[in-house]
Amino acid sequence: MRVLFLLLLVIGIVAGLGYPFAMTHFSGQEIGSWQAFDRASGFRPVRVHLDAADAPVRVFVDMQPVRDFVPASGRTALTGVVRRAGRDVLVETLNYAGAQVTNRGSPQGPRVYRDAMGDIGTVESGDYLFTIGPGDHDDLQVARVDLVLRRGAVAVDKRILPAGIALIILSIAGLLWSRSRNRRAARQPEPPRWGRS
Repeated sequence: MRVLFLLLLVIGIVAGLGYPFAMTHFSGQEIGSWQAFDRASGFRPVRVHLDAADAPVRVFVDMQPVRDFVPASGRTALTGVVRRAGRDVLVETLNYAGAQVTNRGSPQGPRVYRDAMGDIGTVESGDYLFTIGPGDHDDLQVARVDLVLRRGAVAVDKRILPAGIALIILSIAGLLWSRSRNRRAARQPEPPRWGRS
């Protein structure tokens, strides 16, 4: 019974946590990366030509802060706007809460925070203007901001996430139940023996 609950726990973790993370960060093929901010020239818009065959295009914004940065869901670090032919296609605020953090170059290198801005679901062939700007985070000093685009990104199936979380909860409850059952069985006295030993 314990093995079954452990197996359900592994399946739940893969479905509820691993699958959404993998689909968000690794599905599709990278189109390229463009610098949207450096300390010398500040923020600047990035113009990228996209084809209809690229859809859906997932937009990431990598940020390298100058000093320690504590992401918070109530504070916007950066804002992002994607426009096509003078029309807003995607508008998002980025707070980097729960963002993927990497070290550029080496383990001792600068920390880079990656947040997903969202997906451009329907792509019309042509030039898209990506504008990244500062948010309302008071003390945030940024060293570099990069725009990263991935074509053919797979959207996360919204039904799998709650199913995975339900499996995690069920398996943990089952493991606790089996553990308490084993403890109760261990406490019970052995039945008396009859006859000669």
